[in-house]
Amino acid sequence: MKKLIILLMVGSLFSSEIVIDKEINITKKSKVLIYTNLFWAPCKEAKALLQSRGIEYSTKLVTFSKKNVKDMAKKTGGEVSVPQIFIDNKYFGGLLELKNYYK
Repeated sequence: MKKLIILLMVGSLFSSEIVIDKEINITKKSKVLIYTNLFWAPCKEAKALLQSRGIEYSTKLVTFSKKNVKDMAKKTGGEVSVPQIFIDNKYFGGLLELKNYYK
């Protein structure tokens, strides 16, 4: 389990470039899902940014769930870093993409 947590944390530092849907708009009506880790600051930052904009979201913890990690990797094309964000069932990206969206 320790290896999984370390992989998720380190993976976010070295994640590769991913093609995301540039047409996604985040509204208060959007269905937002965040794959997250309990103790990882970028996950907390992504949730705080959405909250500050009045956006509700649901989460899937990957901290202790190999199933959720596999599910996330399948949906993101292999990304295992967190957070990974989906808007209306479309892959949006991670914290960097979220920050850039709100610039």
